[in-house]
Amino acid sequence: MEEVIKLTPDDHADKAGQLNNLGTAFFRRFERLGKLKDIENAIHVMQQAIDLTPDGHADKAGQLSNLGSAFFRRFERLGKLKDIENAIHVMRQAVNLTPDGHADKARRLNNLGNAFESRFECLGELNDIENAIHVKQQAVNLTPDGHADKAGQLNNLGSAFSCRFKRLGELKDIENAIHVMQQAIDLTPDGHADKAGQLNNLGNAFQSRFERLGELKDIENAIYVMRQAINLTPDGHADKAGRLNNLGNAFSCRFEHLGELKDIENAIHVMQQAVDLTPDGHADKARRLSNLGNAFSHRFAHLGELKDIENAIHVKQQAVDLIPDGHADKATLLSNLGNAFSCRFEHLGELKDIENAIHVKQQAVDLTPDGHADKAAWLNNLGKAFSHRFEHLGKLKDFTEATVAYKQAAENTSSRPSTRYLAACHWANLCSKYQCSSSALDAYTVVLEIIPQVVWLGQTVHRRYEELPNIGRTINAAAAMAISVGDFTRAVEWLEEGRSIVWKQILQLRTPLDELHQQHPDLADELSRVSLALDNAGTSKLHDIDSEIEHQSAEEEAQNHRKLAAKYEQLLKEVRELDGFGSFLRHKKFSELAPAARNGPVVVVNVAKLRCDALVLCTSGEIVHVPLSKISYTQAEALHSKLLSSLQAHGVRVSRNGDRATCLARKNNQDHFGSVLADLWSHVVQPILPEIEQAVSFLFENAHHSLPHITWCATGALAFLPLHAAGIYGDPTRNMNISDFAVSSYTTTLTAMLGSGSTPKQDLNKIPSVLTVSQPDTPGLPSLPAIMKEVEVIQRYASPDHTCHLTHELANVQAVLGQMDKHEIIHLACHGIQDLKNPLSSAFALYDGKLELNALMRLSLKNAELAVLSACQTATGDENLPEEAVHLAAGMLAIGYPGVIATMWSIGDKDAPLISDKVYANLLGPRNDTEGQKVKLTPAYALHEAVKHLRKEVGETNFVKWVPFIHFGV
Repeated sequence: MEEVIKLTPDDHADKAGQLNNLGTAFFRRFERLGKLKDIENAIHVMQQAIDLTPDGHADKAGQLSNLGSAFFRRFERLGKLKDIENAIHVMRQAVNLTPDGHADKARRLNNLGNAFESRFECLGELNDIENAIHVKQQAVNLTPDGHADKAGQLNNLGSAFSCRFKRLGELKDIENAIHVMQQAIDLTPDGHADKAGQLNNLGNAFQSRFERLGELKDIENAIYVMRQAINLTPDGHADKAGRLNNLGNAFSCRFEHLGELKDIENAIHVMQQAVDLTPDGHADKARRLSNLGNAFSHRFAHLGELKDIENAIHVKQQAVDLIPDGHADKATLLSNLGNAFSCRFEHLGELKDIENAIHVKQQAVDLTPDGHADKAAWLNNLGKAFSHRFEHLGKLKDFTEATVAYKQAAENTSSRPSTRYLAACHWANLCSKYQCSSSALDAYTVVLEIIPQVVWLGQTVHRRYEELPNIGRTINAAAAMAISVGDFTRAVEWLEEGRSIVWKQILQLRTPLDELHQQHPDLADELSRVSLALDNAGTSKLHDIDSEIEHQSAEEEAQNHRKLAAKYEQLLKEVRELDGFGSFLRHKKFSELAPAARNGPVVVVNVAKLRCDALVLCTSGEIVHVPLSKISYTQAEALHSKLLSSLQAHGVRVSRNGDRATCLARKNNQDHFGSVLADLWSHVVQPILPEIEQAVSFLFENAHHSLPHITWCATGALAFLPLHAAGIYGDPTRNMNISDFAVSSYTTTLTAMLGSGSTPKQDLNKIPSVLTVSQPDTPGLPSLPAIMKEVEVIQRYASPDHTCHLTHELANVQAVLGQMDKHEIIHLACHGIQDLKNPLSSAFALYDGKLELNALMRLSLKNAELAVLSACQTATGDENLPEEAVHLAAGMLAIGYPGVIATMWSIGDKDAPLISDKVYANLLGPRNDTEGQKVKLTPAYALHEAVKHLRKEVGETNFVKWVPFIHFGV
């Protein structure tokens, strides 16, 4: 081709075309091999072609477009700003010269969009990415379905959406990116040269969404498609290094989430390959070095080998030195370097490292505009560096700078909620540690505001539960700080706001909208429709990925779920702007929570590292504060461990499938039961009782005549401990326990005790109807022969006209659901199954399958009074989620039963019938005329008497037998 051009005179009509073709050939060889000389030659001869082509010539636009592409590629290779400016300039000319309807119009718009996107990545000017999306969308719209360019243009549009997401953090952008990128891949046949690049881009988008939402399937998908992209990219290809770098980032990201060493080893391996394959002078060299440095830092944090952090600082410093001033990535690389300095300071304590960390992190913050999605992360990093120096040197200025940085990070609404939440927690912890109570309360207020965005309705229930363990401890710390300054009202409100978060979200979606419907029926109908759809989306079980990308239907379902959540939030905002609806579905104020104590005091026990306290809600509306100075967070954890050891020693905490106790002792476990109950008495319960004496007159004077009713609402490790049995046993001279002074119940939240369904029925003359569900021989599960004794007991006391018994094949899921609303009391004598991963799948095992809470919660139970769960571990909960009440008893409260009798661990076959006998005798009274006038008791008092009887039968120190039976609600 070069020989032909030499033989063609300059004024020949074909000369320009020949030069343009030669330039295109150089360009293609550069694309394949990445040799800089080829792109230099391409630009040179393409410029000659344009100079020889007169204005108005039909080929002028195409030649300008080609030259723009060459400038663009050289910019990608060398990162010189002049090249991207030239690219945009000539590409704009090309687009303007191309008439509407021309076959190449879409392609040229697409190229111009790519150039805008690249300049945005370099300079960070928001206008560029807006222009990129605009012209790329035009290109897609102009390209008919079936056209060979359609896939590439969709892929490029997705890249622009992904880029804007990283800048602004709006979830809609990354959802759109994944959607159109997946379309592009579906349209591209296997073996096509563009397939690898499209897979790589989709992998990046999955990773970005994982970093935003934390759904594990996204990072799994990212790694899967990135590996495909690399396998499709031949050695020697110019893009090989970039794709290796991206895969390394994904491995590193998964390592941070799961902590598996293999991932960070893989990350370092492929990132080192990427760096080695990237020639000096390449525009991406700095970014790839910084990523490799991050991987070294992660491994250092995991293994503590000094060589890793030395390597991290070395390569990150190289990266910063290579990146030009004014480049949009400069702030990221500086912050990464600062993190490495901070990490080495924490390890070695050399002041110079923290000085360097603050210096470069401050630069990163200063270079990042307000509203940037990464601003909170850089501010949070800076705050940590100031905090470290403050703790090292004790200078007040560093403390102030740290709190300012944390505060600014927490309030940067464009950033990820998880980043903002961490910054707010750091702010609160720092202020709490150094007794700046007012600032700590301000910080915790922000924490509470961000939590709904972290535990978001747009996520699956399982994902929301993953976020909650640390949040629960933070809420307890916030309440402790409020208590320390005497703000008991705020402490109660915060504890209520931070408990059973997911349960309340689910119930909120099922809240009747009667008042709204009366005044604004259209809005109420729309909110009902979205609520129902969002409820279904949140509790559905998405498919797990196998050896390929998850099914498209699952991806669409997940995206639809998040769109519904956004729509729901928008509708709530509209409702709250209406007159009289400002507090619609907002967290309750104390004035709304106080009626929870109308039937007796409610004792909220807060366990936090700062302090432990009881807040007694009295029937008068007063809050009585009781400092619990004899117990600490650590001691509460130790008591819980001792209890577990005792239960394991007795063999009653053996599984989650609800098997009745076999009482086989376990080796290497000690029975601390008596000491646990004694410590609960002396450290928790006994200090509280005198303080509520005035709230409940006759508490001590008439203790044996008419016992008052106390409801416990405990947090932290105390949520799993039997406060209702606290006492000193086995010593006739000192015997004393709470049951001598009060009847105890529990509640998951104060809200659970409010509402029409939370008042005990006062019509004692009305004979309640009982639905008994028994499964002595559940298919696939061990037999429970003693269950029939429970049935006989119930039939002894319940009127034949007011009872229904479903057993064996008659006790199937649909039959039970159909009967529940017809009876005030339900007695479930069967296996209970607790599902910790998805609590709504916790269930009662029936003849034809599981009666799940998810199905139960769709009922509207207007007549419900009491649920007796004669299954095992129905109130056990998840030890990692003490504030969430993840158990069957909580679920029955949630579906409308104001009272629930449940068990804390596996119960004995002989004990359940005895308890049932006494409970129903006390609830329903005997059916003979001689004792017909006997006073009938409410469920809490009925269980109290029944347990007292069982205690005498089995011996009061046989704790494992009688302690597990508890009452929830009113």
